Amino acid sequence: MAMIHFEKHDHEVEFEVRATQQPRAARARRVLEYSAVAVLVWLGLSTPKLSSWSKPTIAAIEAKVFSWDDVAVKPILDYVSCFDGYQCARLELPMDYWNSTTAAKIALAVIRKPAEVPVTHPNYGGAILTNPGGPGGSGVGFLQRGSAGLRAVVDSEDAKYFDLISFDPRGVGATTPGLHCFQSRSADWAWQLRLLEEGWFESSDAALGRIWSMSDARGRSCSKAATDGDFRKYVTTASVARDMLEIVERHAEWREIEANRLACRRKPVAEHLKHHHGKEKINYIGFSYGTYLGQTFAAMYPNRIGRFVVDGVVDVLDYRKVLWTANLVDTEKDMDLFYYHCARVGYPACALAGEGHNTASAVKGRTLNITQSLLHNPLPVVGTNAEVITYSDVRNLIFLALYSPTRLFAPMAKLLADIGKGDGTIFALVLEAAHTYSCRSDKESGGASIISRDPLQAIACTDGDPQSMSREEFEDYSADLAQRSPTIGSFWSSVRMNCIHYDVRAPHRFVGPWQGNTSNPILFIGNTADPVTPGINAINMAKTFEGAVALIQDGPGHCAVASTYSRCTMGIVREYFASGKMPPAGTVCPVNELPFGGSDESMIEDAAFATAKALQPSLADALLAHGGFSGLLAAWSTDETLRTL
Repeated sequence: MAMIHFEKHDHEVEFEVRATQQPRAARARRVLEYSAVAVLVWLGLSTPKLSSWSKPTIAAIEAKVFSWDDVAVKPILDYVSCFDGYQCARLELPMDYWNSTTAAKIALAVIRKPAEVPVTHPNYGGAILTNPGGPGGSGVGFLQRGSAGLRAVVDSEDAKYFDLISFDPRGVGATTPGLHCFQSRSADWAWQLRLLEEGWFESSDAALGRIWSMSDARGRSCSKAATDGDFRKYVTTASVARDMLEIVERHAEWREIEANRLACRRKPVAEHLKHHHGKEKINYIGFSYGTYLGQTFAAMYPNRIGRFVVDGVVDVLDYRKVLWTANLVDTEKDMDLFYYHCARVGYPACALAGEGHNTASAVKGRTLNITQSLLHNPLPVVGTNAEVITYSDVRNLIFLALYSPTRLFAPMAKLLADIGKGDGTIFALVLEAAHTYSCRSDKESGGASIISRDPLQAIACTDGDPQSMSREEFEDYSADLAQRSPTIGSFWSSVRMNCIHYDVRAPHRFVGPWQGNTSNPILFIGNTADPVTPGINAINMAKTFEGAVALIQDGPGHCAVASTYSRCTMGIVREYFASGKMPPAGTVCPVNELPFGGSDESMIEDAAFATAKALQPSLADALLAHGGFSGLLAAWSTDETLRTL
């Protein structure tokens, strides 16, 4: 068995990782989406349904509104009906797998969108686990919002249909215990509103100092609360990867029980449907931070890899060192495409373009002038609820739009053009959710109503090396990132700032090497203009796993599958999940849609991919709302006003 490295306390030691054995069991309105959240400076096919097969026996919850509190916590996947066409379970797992520092348990919130066919159907392909990123993104929320779009990518009528499974990682959403550094939602919300008002570092000469002090106060207060058995020490990616292995084993256990039920025990269960303990392989698609989780899983359990896709690839060493610099290689390329495509289509397709001849440099000048005009003169908006549009509001908008250019470049241009005319009416509607306090009953379901930075901070900082940096040293670091990316660099540096002030150390974290000879080859995917996970990361990381291939999509946005429709990329991913076929090394896929409109219509007439194209925006919206740092801007990324401009 290959040896891999973990850190135990402050020393690196080697462990053999073995799956713990568990006894085999013999049992067989949609969630509230994220409510309004203050913007943080912190920086995370129309397939046939077979009605002839009998529905699985799923325990019913009588409540009108689904609540995770009503789901029993069990060491098996004992699903109950939840939301609209989903199944949910709370899986009991050890808090500490390796060091026996605590006997406490966690209750992992797991959600499943059943396959279009029963497990006994010859086209049943098993389950695909997915993680939307973060760290700290809600898999439960992501799957509810994006399952149709994801299914349109991976399912194929003549090949395979898959169960889609996701979960809220440790400390996140509906998984308990939750990770919270404030004792109440109202206190957390108020703190985030204060951060919102401080704005970006560049918003004033005092902003960085105030934000630094707020980070210090919150980080050290949260660290102080972490006693020896505190949950904050047990949320590293290594533990989450181990949780995924348990999900794989428990799903296989459920699969055999379900096959027996469907056969009414009249005939033996097919061998491939039986639970092969300790040998089950994972099918997986992870986005953004989900690629770090995926690479960690692959390094820890290389002979448990089935079909495995990582899209929007994180540089694992840069992440572990808490540098967060490798992310910004292509950010300005993405931003430059906003200027280019706005000039390409002209007015009125791009509201920011002039009515005559346009150039990218002219659009860039207008954008920077409008943004800069708000630095000392924020725009007042008179209406039912008074509002003020600030410099930092516009910078946040631009950051979000870079994640999904085909969805958000045009709305961003409209909002900027309005500001240039002194009209902030529509922008005020976009900000309304972020500026409105919303209470939520503990009985309500679906992840946290506030997307707190606490799980993000705890996971990223305990995954990473300890940080020690003075304020002066941090200012130099932040200035360096701002030079690398004038558009988002200083914002991005906040990740490291928060880890400087958060000194909780995990008893167990994975420290590499991220490499291996996996049981099946891994497909790495990257965009040529990804704002936070450059395509070069996919190329470099693919070199560390034998047989892996990097697929590059020639387009902008964060994560290829979710950001921009490409018939080429969709076809490769679908075929890979169906048969394991890998694309040739060096494959570059074109995109079939462009920001502000325009596409190669000849490439989208294929009926087999018509649904995938139609549903791609829903997948993009799901990733915006629940994955990556854009998830911290949920009040923006789920806002209908912004998406329908």
